[in-house]
Amino acid sequence: MHTEFKIIPHGSTEWKNAVQLREDILRKPLGQSFTIEELEEERKHIQVVGIMNQDVVATAVLCPEGSNLKMQRVVVKNGIQSNGIGSKLMTYCEEYARNHKYTNMYCHARDSAVAFYLKNSYIGDGEYFDEDGIPHLKMFKSI
Repeated sequence: MHTEFKIIPHGSTEWKNAVQLREDILRKPLGQSFTIEELEEERKHIQVVGIMNQDVVATAVLCPEGSNLKMQRVVVKNGIQSNGIGSKLMTYCEEYARNHKYTNMYCHARDSAVAFYLKNSYIGDGEYFDEDGIPHLKMFKSI
């Protein structure tokens, strides 16, 4: 499954498609949606998408924090998960981090995603905590 990964501008059509994908997978199952303020805050962040056949099938948001890069809102389209696209997305984000002199990447992984991050060499940091009513674990990787 060939997927092209790239950085996209906030507000672009691809960004709107990425927001919809994230909302469908991360928020709607919880009965939530992104707020205008959350989406406006993304202007400060790096938007990454994976494109397959002109369709946004994967996305992540990278948030610079000094020498660290927080990765959030990571999703792969339902129906094509477990095909390596998520791992390729991680690799793309990590290469971006290295090329821009970040030293660490971290995320708040949902309990259901911890095994995925472990498979991609992320390490758990601390104890589980509640975020949006779901257990999460902070996970990091030195770049």
